[in-house]
Amino acid sequence: MGAARRDDREASYPRAVVNSGCSQDTSYGGIDEFRCNAVSDLGSAGPELSICLLTGRYGPVLRAFLAGLAAQEEAPTFELLVAVDRDRRIADLILSTFPDAVVETINVVHPGVARNGLIEKATGNLVVFVDDDIVMGPHFLRRVVEVAAAHPEVGVFGGPNLTPPGSSTFQFVQGAVLGTIVATGPVRRRYGAHPAGPAKETTLTLCNLIVRRSIAVPFADDLVCAEENEAMRRLRREGVEMRFDPDLVVYHDRRSATANFAAQIQKYGMGRGQLLMRDPRALRPFHLAPTALLVYLLSVPALVLFVSPLFLLPLAAYVLIVAAGATRIAEHTGPGRPWRSMLHRFVLAALLIPLLHLAYGTGVPRGLSTRRRVGVTTQAVERRVLQASSPGAADFTGGFTFE
Repeated sequence: MGAARRDDREASYPRAVVNSGCSQDTSYGGIDEFRCNAVSDLGSAGPELSICLLTGRYGPVLRAFLAGLAAQEEAPTFELLVAVDRDRRIADLILSTFPDAVVETINVVHPGVARNGLIEKATGNLVVFVDDDIVMGPHFLRRVVEVAAAHPEVGVFGGPNLTPPGSSTFQFVQGAVLGTIVATGPVRRRYGAHPAGPAKETTLTLCNLIVRRSIAVPFADDLVCAEENEAMRRLRREGVEMRFDPDLVVYHDRRSATANFAAQIQKYGMGRGQLLMRDPRALRPFHLAPTALLVYLLSVPALVLFVSPLFLLPLAAYVLIVAAGATRIAEHTGPGRPWRSMLHRFVLAALLIPLLHLAYGTGVPRGLSTRRRVGVTTQAVERRVLQASSPGAADFTGGFTFE
């Protein structure tokens, strides 16, 4: 997908008691492994949920996702539908925990194409889209069904993605930056436990998105990301109601390095630029604010030198705003309040906020200038449904990483 692969490192996530459908087998790398002899007894009515997952990574992060899914308490009936790249170990890992899962390889450029294939296979009343680097809260699936039943008029809903307990200081600050109005504006609701209520595409995100199958629409096949925003805009124009619920919590693994964080944000900006090319009506002033900041920073030396020193005033105001946001993050993020720890958090936040703005600001023009290219590598989408292989089966070389 063009973005840097994340480190598949050991992470500490909330644990839940294993439900009766699964058994805890062993421990691998500090992460409990589970095996579900069956996803659920579907009977004739079919599953309530279809969980759709894209993954291109093998290691502890994916194991943590599978363990969290297996450990759901009072879970409704569900099916697990997975699209993977060509690394056979990934399919074997998934099928070793959920033997009834539908796992297929798909050779695509853009994730919307792969997700469309999963939507076609879904049979649950609710389609649950998740990323492979999240861990569900222990009652997540039960809460999904409860929210859907309590709000039958709502077609799309979701909740926040929070930084996992046990993350590094850099990751906690990163999550706090994503959740502050100074850095992300109205999009901040995706990263914090805000009050329940009506939502729109700036509130919900694809790592934690639930759609009623009866109104699900295909994702755009030419976007590097932000495909859920494009789909939600179409649904909203059709009058579909959306809702945010803070109890629908997932824990989203944050980037472990500055370069990976910048690449992630730049890709977000590129997806937004592509979306604006498809639908200029989606433009909002905050979409272009980071690009305007980038243009200003590049031109301010000439403006000060040849026009007036007063052109430094916007820069001074920006520095003060960033400092205020970084101070708030330093005070309220992470364990402990020793001044050295707070100073460390302040410095990280003061660096990450402008980095986020500049990375997004460079991504949007790239997206605006990208030629439309359908996200399939061949005329026909290459799909192959996998079954569990025997130990020692040959590995395939991974072709891409879903983000």
